Amino acid sequence: MLKQLANHWQLSWPDPQQAIILDDSHYLSYQQWHTMLPAAVQYALSQPGDTVLLYQPDSLYFSLWFVALAMQGKHIVLAPDNQPHTTQMVLKHCNWQVPVQLPPVSAAQANAPLQLSLSKECRISFFTSGSSGQPKLISKRLCQLLLEVQTLERQFGSTLDANTLFAATVSQQHIYGLLFRLLWPLCSSRLLYRQQLSFFEQWQALLQQNKVVLVASPAHLARFDDIAKLSPQQQQISRIFSSGGPLPAPVPALYQQALGQAPTEVFGSTETGGIAFRQRRLPDIPWQAFTGVTLATDAQQALQVMSPHLDNNDYFQTQDQVQLITNQQFHLLGRLDRIIKLAEKRLSLPELEQFCCNSELVTEAAAVMLSSPKVQLALVVVLSANGAVILSDNGKLAMNNLLRQHLLQRFEPVLLPKRFRYLPALPYNQQGKLPQPLLEALFTDD
Repeated sequence: MLKQLANHWQLSWPDPQQAIILDDSHYLSYQQWHTMLPAAVQYALSQPGDTVLLYQPDSLYFSLWFVALAMQGKHIVLAPDNQPHTTQMVLKHCNWQVPVQLPPVSAAQANAPLQLSLSKECRISFFTSGSSGQPKLISKRLCQLLLEVQTLERQFGSTLDANTLFAATVSQQHIYGLLFRLLWPLCSSRLLYRQQLSFFEQWQALLQQNKVVLVASPAHLARFDDIAKLSPQQQQISRIFSSGGPLPAPVPALYQQALGQAPTEVFGSTETGGIAFRQRRLPDIPWQAFTGVTLATDAQQALQVMSPHLDNNDYFQTQDQVQLITNQQFHLLGRLDRIIKLAEKRLSLPELEQFCCNSELVTEAAAVMLSSPKVQLALVVVLSANGAVILSDNGKLAMNNLLRQHLLQRFEPVLLPKRFRYLPALPYNQQGKLPQPLLEALFTDD
Protein backbone atom coordinates (compact mmCIF):
# COMPACT_ATOMS: atom_id res chain seq x y z
CA MET A 1 0.00 0.00 0.00
CA LEU A 2 1.07 3.58 -0.65
CA LYS A 3 1.18 6.24 2.05
CA GLN A 4 2.45 9.82 1.88
CA LEU A 5 4.51 10.83 4.91
CA ALA A 6 6.25 14.09 5.76
CA ASN A 7 9.60 13.36 4.11
CA HIS A 8 8.97 10.34 1.90
CA TRP A 9 6.41 7.95 0.42
CA GLN A 10 6.04 4.59 2.14
CA LEU A 11 5.35 1.48 0.07
CA SER A 12 4.31 -1.66 1.94
CA TRP A 13 2.35 -4.90 1.65
CA PRO A 14 0.21 -6.27 4.52
CA ASP A 15 1.08 -9.90 3.74
CA PRO A 16 4.67 -10.86 2.71
CA GLN A 17 3.28 -13.98 0.99
CA GLN A 18 0.92 -11.98 -1.19
CA ALA A 19 1.46 -12.54 -4.91
CA ILE A 20 2.36 -9.30 -6.68
CA ILE A 21 3.64 -10.45 -10.10
CA LEU A 22 2.36 -13.18 -12.43
CA ASP A 23 4.76 -14.73 -14.95
CA ASP A 24 2.67 -17.06 -17.15
CA SER A 25 1.44 -19.49 -14.47
CA HIS A 26 4.09 -18.67 -11.85
CA TYR A 27 3.30 -16.22 -9.04
CA LEU A 28 5.99 -14.15 -7.34
CA SER A 29 5.25 -13.03 -3.79
CA TYR A 30 6.22 -9.73 -2.22
CA GLN A 31 8.71 -11.60 -0.02
CA GLN A 32 10.41 -13.14 -3.07
CA TRP A 33 10.47 -9.77 -4.82
CA HIS A 34 11.83 -8.16 -1.65
CA THR A 35 14.81 -10.56 -1.53
CA MET A 36 15.78 -9.51 -5.07
CA LEU A 37 15.65 -5.78 -4.33
CA PRO A 38 19.01 -5.41 -2.49
CA ALA A 39 20.89 -6.40 -5.64
CA ALA A 40 19.53 -3.33 -7.43
CA VAL A 41 19.97 -1.12 -4.35
CA GLN A 42 23.62 -2.09 -3.82
CA TYR A 43 24.49 -1.70 -7.50
CA ALA A 44 22.92 1.77 -7.64
CA LEU A 45 24.80 2.82 -4.51
CA SER A 46 28.09 1.80 -6.13
CA GLN A 47 27.62 3.96 -9.25
CA PRO A 48 28.83 7.55 -9.57
CA GLY A 49 26.23 10.15 -10.51
CA ASP A 50 22.51 10.49 -9.84
CA THR A 51 20.99 10.59 -13.34
CA VAL A 52 20.26 7.06 -14.52
CA LEU A 53 19.01 5.60 -17.82
CA LEU A 54 16.43 2.88 -17.21
CA TYR A 55 15.26 0.70 -20.06
CA GLN A 56 13.84 -2.69 -19.08
CA PRO A 57 10.89 -4.35 -20.87
CA ASP A 58 10.51 -6.99 -18.14
CA SER A 59 8.09 -5.65 -15.50
CA LEU A 60 9.74 -7.66 -12.71
CA TYR A 61 13.20 -6.19 -13.26
CA PHE A 62 11.81 -2.78 -14.16
CA SER A 63 9.92 -2.64 -10.83
CA LEU A 64 13.05 -3.62 -8.87
CA TRP A 65 15.26 -1.03 -10.53
CA PHE A 66 12.60 1.68 -10.37
CA VAL A 67 11.97 1.19 -6.65
CA ALA A 68 15.69 0.90 -5.86
CA LEU A 69 16.45 4.17 -7.68
CA ALA A 70 13.42 5.93 -6.17
CA MET A 71 14.54 4.93 -2.66
CA GLN A 72 17.83 6.74 -3.27
CA GLY A 73 16.27 9.84 -4.81
CA LYS A 74 17.89 9.30 -8.21
CA HIS A 75 16.83 11.06 -11.40
CA ILE A 76 15.37 8.24 -13.52
CA VAL A 77 15.44 8.80 -17.28
CA LEU A 78 13.19 6.42 -19.22
CA ALA A 79 14.26 5.65 -22.78
CA PRO A 80 11.26 5.15 -25.11
CA ASP A 81 12.94 2.13 -26.74
CA ASN A 82 16.31 0.40 -26.93
CA GLN A 83 17.28 1.24 -30.49
CA PRO A 84 21.00 2.16 -30.72
CA HIS A 85 20.30 5.73 -31.86
CA THR A 86 17.78 6.23 -29.04
CA THR A 87 20.16 4.86 -26.41
CA GLN A 88 22.97 7.10 -27.66
CA MET A 89 20.67 10.15 -27.57
CA VAL A 90 19.34 9.44 -24.05
CA LEU A 91 22.75 8.59 -22.58
CA LYS A 92 23.86 12.17 -23.26
CA HIS A 93 21.58 13.16 -20.38
CA CYS A 94 22.68 10.39 -17.98
CA ASN A 95 25.61 9.42 -15.75
CA TRP A 96 25.10 5.67 -16.11
CA GLN A 97 22.72 3.03 -17.40
CA VAL A 98 20.94 0.24 -15.55
CA PRO A 99 22.40 -3.14 -16.69
CA VAL A 100 20.28 -5.66 -18.57
CA GLN A 101 20.73 -8.35 -15.91
CA LEU A 102 20.22 -7.96 -12.19
CA PRO A 103 23.68 -8.24 -10.58
CA PRO A 104 24.37 -11.05 -8.05
CA VAL A 105 23.73 -10.33 -4.40
CA SER A 106 25.33 -11.87 -1.34
CA ALA A 107 23.27 -13.74 1.23
CA ALA A 108 24.05 -11.05 3.77
CA GLN A 109 22.69 -8.36 1.48
CA ALA A 110 19.60 -10.40 0.63
CA ASN A 111 18.69 -10.75 4.30
CA ALA A 112 19.31 -7.13 5.15
CA PRO A 113 16.17 -5.26 6.24
CA LEU A 114 14.93 -2.74 3.74
CA GLN A 115 12.40 -0.02 4.36
CA LEU A 116 10.62 0.84 1.14
CA SER A 117 10.78 4.57 1.60
CA LEU A 118 10.57 6.36 -1.74
CA SER A 119 12.38 9.69 -1.75
CA LYS A 120 10.48 12.88 -2.47
CA GLU A 121 13.64 14.09 -4.24
CA CYS A 122 13.22 11.47 -6.99
CA ARG A 123 12.51 12.76 -10.49
CA ILE A 124 11.36 10.88 -13.60
CA SER A 125 12.11 12.06 -17.14
CA PHE A 126 10.30 10.84 -20.23
CA PHE A 127 11.17 11.20 -23.89
CA THR A 128 8.04 11.93 -25.86
CA SER A 129 7.65 12.66 -29.56
CA GLY A 130 4.06 13.90 -29.71
CA SER A 131 2.76 14.56 -33.22
CA SER A 132 5.92 16.16 -34.59
CA GLY A 133 8.16 13.13 -34.18
CA GLN A 134 10.90 15.26 -32.60
CA PRO A 135 11.82 13.85 -29.17
CA LYS A 136 11.73 16.14 -26.16
CA LEU A 137 12.58 15.48 -22.53
CA ILE A 138 9.85 16.08 -19.95
CA SER A 139 10.68 15.78 -16.25
CA LYS A 140 8.27 15.19 -13.39
CA ARG A 141 8.66 14.63 -9.69
CA LEU A 142 7.86 11.14 -8.41
CA CYS A 143 5.36 12.84 -6.08
CA GLN A 144 3.28 13.89 -9.09
CA LEU A 145 3.09 10.32 -10.37
CA LEU A 146 2.22 8.86 -6.99
CA LEU A 147 -0.51 11.45 -6.47
CA GLU A 148 -1.91 10.37 -9.83
CA VAL A 149 -1.80 6.73 -8.71
CA GLN A 150 -3.90 7.73 -5.71
CA THR A 151 -6.32 9.52 -8.04
CA LEU A 152 -6.70 6.39 -10.17
CA GLU A 153 -7.38 4.26 -7.11
CA ARG A 154 -10.01 6.70 -5.83
CA GLN A 155 -11.63 6.96 -9.25
CA PHE A 156 -11.72 3.28 -10.22
CA GLY A 157 -10.42 1.17 -7.33
CA SER A 158 -13.81 0.45 -5.75
CA THR A 159 -14.91 -1.34 -8.95
CA LEU A 160 -11.91 -3.71 -8.93
CA ASP A 161 -11.47 -6.89 -6.90
CA ALA A 162 -8.41 -7.12 -4.68
CA ASN A 163 -7.03 -10.00 -6.80
CA THR A 164 -7.51 -8.22 -10.14
CA LEU A 165 -4.64 -8.76 -12.60
CA PHE A 166 -3.27 -5.78 -14.53
CA ALA A 167 -2.00 -6.73 -18.00
CA ALA A 168 -0.88 -4.37 -20.76
CA THR A 169 -0.13 -4.07 -24.45
CA VAL A 170 1.77 -0.82 -23.79
CA SER A 171 5.28 -0.17 -22.53
CA GLN A 172 6.08 1.01 -19.00
CA GLN A 173 8.77 3.27 -20.50
CA HIS A 174 6.09 5.90 -21.14
CA ILE A 175 3.93 7.69 -18.60
CA TYR A 176 0.65 5.91 -19.42
CA GLY A 177 2.19 2.44 -19.16
CA LEU A 178 4.27 3.38 -16.12
CA LEU A 179 1.19 4.59 -14.23
CA PHE A 180 -1.43 2.07 -15.30
CA ARG A 181 0.64 -1.05 -15.97
CA LEU A 182 3.12 -0.83 -13.11
CA LEU A 183 2.75 1.82 -10.41
CA TRP A 184 -0.99 1.58 -9.86
CA PRO A 185 -1.11 -2.20 -9.24
CA LEU A 186 2.20 -2.15 -7.34
CA CYS A 187 1.07 0.64 -5.03
CA SER A 188 -2.44 -0.75 -4.46
CA SER A 189 -1.32 -4.32 -3.63
CA ARG A 190 -2.78 -5.76 -6.83
CA LEU A 191 -1.29 -8.30 -9.18
CA LEU A 192 0.56 -7.26 -12.34
CA TYR A 193 1.47 -9.37 -15.36
CA ARG A 194 5.17 -9.56 -16.08
CA GLN A 195 5.17 -9.68 -19.88
CA GLN A 196 3.86 -7.11 -22.33
CA LEU A 197 0.97 -8.48 -24.37
CA SER A 198 1.25 -8.52 -28.15
CA PHE A 199 -1.63 -10.74 -29.26
CA PHE A 200 -5.34 -11.06 -28.61
CA GLU A 201 -4.82 -14.71 -27.67
CA GLN A 202 -2.60 -13.76 -24.71
CA TRP A 203 -5.37 -11.65 -23.22
CA GLN A 204 -7.85 -14.43 -23.91
CA ALA A 205 -5.64 -16.96 -22.09
CA LEU A 206 -5.26 -14.74 -19.01
CA LEU A 207 -9.05 -14.44 -18.70
CA GLN A 208 -9.32 -18.21 -18.20
CA GLN A 209 -7.93 -17.90 -14.66
CA ASN A 210 -8.03 -14.20 -13.74
CA LYS A 211 -10.15 -11.10 -13.57
CA VAL A 212 -8.16 -8.73 -15.78
CA VAL A 213 -7.72 -4.99 -16.24
CA LEU A 214 -6.35 -4.52 -19.76
CA VAL A 215 -4.17 -1.44 -20.30
CA ALA A 216 -4.02 -0.89 -24.05
CA SER A 217 -3.61 1.63 -26.84
CA PRO A 218 -6.24 2.62 -29.43
CA ALA A 219 -4.22 0.84 -32.12
CA HIS A 220 -4.28 -2.49 -30.27
CA LEU A 221 -7.96 -2.29 -29.39
CA ALA A 222 -8.88 -1.46 -32.99
CA ARG A 223 -6.93 -4.49 -34.21
CA PHE A 224 -8.81 -6.90 -31.91
CA ASP A 225 -11.58 -7.34 -34.48
CA ASP A 226 -12.52 -10.78 -33.09
CA ILE A 227 -13.50 -9.28 -29.73
CA ALA A 228 -16.85 -11.13 -29.81
CA LYS A 229 -14.90 -14.30 -28.93
CA LEU A 230 -14.56 -12.94 -25.40
CA SER A 231 -18.30 -12.59 -24.83
CA PRO A 232 -18.48 -15.77 -22.69
CA GLN A 233 -15.69 -14.36 -20.48
CA GLN A 234 -16.98 -10.80 -20.14
CA GLN A 235 -17.42 -11.17 -16.35
CA GLN A 236 -13.65 -11.70 -16.14
CA ILE A 237 -12.92 -8.34 -17.77
CA SER A 238 -12.80 -5.82 -14.94
CA ARG A 239 -12.03 -2.81 -17.12
CA ILE A 240 -10.30 -1.88 -20.36
CA PHE A 241 -8.22 1.30 -20.47
CA SER A 242 -7.10 3.10 -23.61
CA SER A 243 -4.91 6.18 -23.95
CA GLY A 244 -2.69 7.96 -26.46
CA GLY A 245 -5.48 9.19 -28.71
CA PRO A 246 -9.22 8.80 -29.26
CA LEU A 247 -10.51 5.37 -30.20
CA PRO A 248 -11.78 5.12 -33.79
CA ALA A 249 -15.52 5.79 -33.79
CA PRO A 250 -16.74 2.21 -34.42
CA VAL A 251 -14.56 0.60 -31.71
CA PRO A 252 -16.39 1.56 -28.47
CA ALA A 253 -19.69 0.26 -29.86
CA LEU A 254 -18.09 -3.06 -30.83
CA TYR A 255 -16.76 -3.58 -27.30
CA GLN A 256 -20.03 -2.45 -25.72
CA GLN A 257 -21.96 -4.94 -27.80
CA ALA A 258 -19.57 -7.86 -27.29
CA LEU A 259 -18.52 -7.33 -23.68
CA GLY A 260 -21.14 -5.11 -22.11
CA GLN A 261 -18.60 -2.32 -21.57
CA ALA A 262 -16.85 0.20 -23.76
CA PRO A 263 -13.16 0.84 -23.10
CA THR A 264 -12.39 3.62 -20.62
CA GLU A 265 -10.52 6.23 -22.63
CA VAL A 266 -8.04 8.41 -20.73
CA PHE A 267 -7.20 11.90 -21.94
CA GLY A 268 -4.02 13.67 -20.89
CA SER A 269 -0.37 14.16 -21.76
CA THR A 270 3.08 13.55 -20.35
CA GLU A 271 3.16 17.20 -19.22
CA THR A 272 -0.25 17.25 -17.53
CA GLY A 273 -0.77 13.66 -16.48
CA GLY A 274 -4.33 12.36 -16.64
CA ILE A 275 -6.96 15.04 -17.22
CA ALA A 276 -10.23 13.24 -17.95
CA PHE A 277 -11.84 9.94 -18.95
CA ARG A 278 -14.94 8.66 -20.71
CA GLN A 279 -16.72 5.43 -21.65
CA ARG A 280 -18.52 5.88 -24.96
CA ARG A 281 -21.63 3.78 -24.38
CA LEU A 282 -23.18 6.36 -26.69
CA PRO A 283 -21.29 8.35 -29.35
CA ASP A 284 -21.65 11.79 -27.72
CA ILE A 285 -20.51 10.91 -24.18
CA PRO A 286 -18.40 13.88 -22.92
CA TRP A 287 -15.04 13.71 -21.19
CA GLN A 288 -15.25 13.73 -17.37
CA ALA A 289 -12.43 15.35 -15.40
CA PHE A 290 -10.61 13.23 -12.82
CA THR A 291 -11.31 14.01 -9.19
CA GLY A 292 -9.30 17.07 -8.17
CA VAL A 293 -8.84 18.38 -11.74
CA THR A 294 -10.32 21.80 -12.55
CA LEU A 295 -10.97 22.91 -16.13
CA ALA A 296 -11.24 26.29 -17.86
CA THR A 297 -10.79 27.68 -21.38
CA ASP A 298 -9.22 30.75 -22.95
CA ALA A 299 -10.60 32.99 -25.72
CA GLN A 300 -9.83 30.35 -28.36
CA GLN A 301 -11.58 27.62 -26.34
CA ALA A 302 -8.19 26.06 -25.61
CA LEU A 303 -8.35 23.85 -22.54
CA GLN A 304 -6.67 25.04 -19.33
CA VAL A 305 -6.02 22.53 -16.56
CA MET A 306 -5.37 22.89 -12.84
CA SER A 307 -4.45 19.57 -11.30
CA PRO A 308 -2.68 17.91 -8.34
CA HIS A 309 -0.68 16.04 -10.99
CA LEU A 310 1.02 19.31 -12.00
CA ASP A 311 4.02 20.80 -10.26
CA ASN A 312 2.28 24.04 -9.25
CA ASN A 313 -1.15 25.46 -8.49
CA ASP A 314 -1.50 27.44 -11.73
CA TYR A 315 -3.51 26.57 -14.81
CA PHE A 316 -1.59 24.70 -17.51
CA GLN A 317 -2.34 25.96 -21.00
CA THR A 318 -2.95 23.21 -23.57
CA GLN A 319 -3.42 23.36 -27.33
CA ASP A 320 -6.56 21.21 -27.16
CA GLN A 321 -9.69 23.05 -28.28
CA VAL A 322 -12.77 22.00 -26.32
CA GLN A 323 -16.42 22.77 -25.83
CA LEU A 324 -16.74 23.15 -22.06
CA ILE A 325 -20.05 21.82 -20.72
CA THR A 326 -19.28 22.37 -17.03
CA ASN A 327 -16.00 22.89 -15.18
CA GLN A 328 -15.81 19.07 -15.02
CA GLN A 329 -17.03 17.99 -18.48
CA PHE A 330 -16.17 18.83 -22.08
CA HIS A 331 -16.25 17.71 -25.69
CA LEU A 332 -12.88 17.60 -27.45
CA LEU A 333 -12.84 19.56 -30.73
CA GLY A 334 -9.23 19.04 -31.85
CA ARG A 335 -5.73 20.48 -31.61
CA LEU A 336 -5.25 24.19 -32.20
CA ASP A 337 -1.71 23.49 -33.41
CA ARG A 338 -3.23 21.43 -36.25
CA ILE A 339 -4.86 24.45 -37.87
CA ILE A 340 -3.14 25.27 -41.16
CA LYS A 341 -3.47 27.81 -43.95
CA LEU A 342 -4.06 26.86 -47.58
CA ALA A 343 -4.41 29.66 -50.14
CA GLU A 344 -4.80 32.08 -47.21
CA LYS A 345 -7.71 30.08 -45.81
CA ARG A 346 -7.67 28.43 -42.39
CA LEU A 347 -8.31 24.70 -42.20
CA SER A 348 -8.66 22.55 -39.11
CA LEU A 349 -7.14 19.16 -39.85
CA PRO A 350 -9.15 17.45 -37.07
CA GLU A 351 -12.35 18.86 -38.58
CA LEU A 352 -11.38 17.57 -42.02
CA GLU A 353 -10.66 14.12 -40.58
CA GLN A 354 -13.90 14.04 -38.63
CA PHE A 355 -16.01 15.08 -41.62
CA CYS A 356 -14.28 12.51 -43.81
CA CYS A 357 -15.26 9.83 -41.27
CA ASN A 358 -18.90 10.89 -41.62
CA SER A 359 -18.86 9.13 -44.99
CA GLU A 360 -20.14 5.55 -44.91
CA LEU A 361 -17.06 4.65 -46.97
CA VAL A 362 -14.58 5.63 -44.23
CA THR A 363 -13.81 4.41 -40.70
CA GLU A 364 -10.63 6.42 -39.97
CA ALA A 365 -8.73 9.30 -41.54
CA ALA A 366 -5.52 11.20 -40.81
CA ALA A 367 -4.56 14.43 -42.58
CA VAL A 368 -0.96 15.53 -43.00
CA MET A 369 0.73 18.51 -44.60
CA LEU A 370 3.57 17.36 -46.85
CA SER A 371 6.57 19.60 -47.39
CA SER A 372 8.32 17.65 -50.14
CA PRO A 373 8.53 17.69 -53.11
CA LYS A 374 6.06 20.55 -52.57
CA VAL A 375 3.66 21.70 -49.88
CA GLN A 376 0.47 19.68 -50.23
CA LEU A 377 -2.37 18.41 -48.09
CA ALA A 378 -2.59 14.61 -48.02
CA LEU A 379 -5.08 12.21 -46.47
CA VAL A 380 -4.51 8.69 -45.15
CA VAL A 381 -7.77 6.72 -45.08
CA VAL A 382 -8.99 3.44 -43.61
CA LEU A 383 -12.02 2.38 -45.62
CA SER A 384 -15.16 0.68 -44.37
CA ALA A 385 -16.18 -2.68 -45.86
CA ASN A 386 -18.29 -0.85 -48.46
CA GLY A 387 -15.44 1.49 -49.28
CA ALA A 388 -12.99 -1.39 -49.67
CA VAL A 389 -15.32 -3.06 -52.21
CA ILE A 390 -15.58 0.15 -54.25
CA LEU A 391 -11.79 0.60 -54.19
CA SER A 392 -11.28 -2.99 -55.32
CA ASP A 393 -13.86 -2.78 -58.10
CA ASN A 394 -13.23 0.74 -59.40
CA GLY A 395 -9.69 1.68 -58.44
CA LYS A 396 -8.00 4.45 -56.49
CA LEU A 397 -8.90 7.35 -58.80
CA ALA A 398 -12.62 6.61 -58.46
CA MET A 399 -12.32 6.40 -54.69
CA ASN A 400 -10.36 9.67 -54.56
CA ASN A 401 -13.15 11.39 -56.49
CA LEU A 402 -15.86 9.97 -54.22
CA LEU A 403 -14.09 11.28 -51.14
CA ARG A 404 -13.52 14.68 -52.75
CA GLN A 405 -17.25 14.88 -53.57
CA HIS A 406 -18.05 14.08 -49.96
CA LEU A 407 -15.61 16.67 -48.61
CA LEU A 408 -16.99 19.34 -50.98
CA GLN A 409 -20.18 19.30 -48.92
CA ARG A 410 -18.23 21.06 -46.19
CA PHE A 411 -14.94 22.45 -47.61
CA GLU A 412 -14.04 24.69 -50.52
CA PRO A 413 -12.18 23.03 -53.43
CA VAL A 414 -8.89 24.74 -52.53
CA LEU A 415 -8.96 23.02 -49.11
CA LEU A 416 -9.34 19.47 -50.44
CA PRO A 417 -6.49 16.93 -50.13
CA LYS A 418 -4.33 16.52 -53.22
CA ARG A 419 -2.99 13.06 -52.39
CA PHE A 420 -4.56 9.97 -50.82
CA ARG A 421 -3.37 6.73 -49.30
CA TYR A 422 -5.62 3.77 -48.41
CA LEU A 423 -4.47 1.47 -45.61
CA PRO A 424 -6.02 -1.39 -43.63
CA ALA A 425 -5.09 0.50 -40.42
CA LEU A 426 -3.51 3.83 -39.51
CA PRO A 427 0.21 3.57 -38.57
CA TYR A 428 -0.09 4.28 -34.84
CA ASN A 429 3.10 3.91 -32.83
CA GLN A 430 3.28 2.01 -29.52
CA GLN A 431 1.88 5.01 -27.64
CA GLY A 432 -1.17 5.28 -29.86
CA LYS A 433 0.17 8.41 -31.59
CA LEU A 434 0.38 9.22 -35.28
CA PRO A 435 3.74 11.03 -35.58
CA GLN A 436 3.97 13.18 -38.70
CA PRO A 437 7.10 11.40 -40.02
CA LEU A 438 5.18 8.10 -40.11
CA LEU A 439 2.41 9.70 -42.15
CA GLU A 440 4.81 11.55 -44.45
CA ALA A 441 6.71 8.33 -45.15
CA LEU A 442 3.57 6.88 -46.76
CA PHE A 443 3.91 9.38 -49.62
CA THR A 444 7.63 9.11 -50.39
CA ASP A 445 7.28 6.51 -53.16
CA ASP A 446 5.35 8.67 -55.64
